[in-house]
Amino acid sequence: MNPSILLKSLLATTLMLGVPAAAIAQNPETPTPAQPAQSEPVAPIEVSESQIDRFVSAYQAIRAIQQAAQAELVAAVEAEGLTVDDYNAIAESQQTPETATEVPAEQAEQFTAAAAQVATLRADAREEMQAAIVAEELTVEEFEQILAQAQQDPALQQAIVERLNSDG
Repeated sequence: MNPSILLKSLLATTLMLGVPAAAIAQNPETPTPAQPAQSEPVAPIEVSESQIDRFVSAYQAIRAIQQAAQAELVAAVEAEGLTVDDYNAIAESQQTPETATEVPAEQAEQFTAAAAQVATLRADAREEMQAAIVAEELTVEEFEQILAQAQQDPALQQAIVERLNSDG
């Protein structure tokens, strides 16, 4: 796994942990449109070898949860009679009212029903991801600190990539 793909994937993980983004079906290597607050550089922290191992284990569990959730999200949207593209287009138009287009009443109803299911599935997945982090004896904050550190520290990033590559 190349380090830039790792960072994008980890960023998407962090976004799913903390930000309820409207768009649901994107390339797994592409972060959602919302950006986490990163206006200030992160103060360097010491990350032990065991913390890196626990971070990687939590990350792998999170990726599995994300993949399962992605399939459930797509199924929920399609069960309401919308395509993922239609759902995402409606969600985007609601987020940017100045470019909003008129949504037919039937699609609006389908979107509302799908959005409720999506919100529930996302909340469930977020809870599962947080539990996966805690199961590795990390807090969500520690996980996010290690992630932020990896974005600025090439040596830490490389250590994470090596462990991910050696585990599978």
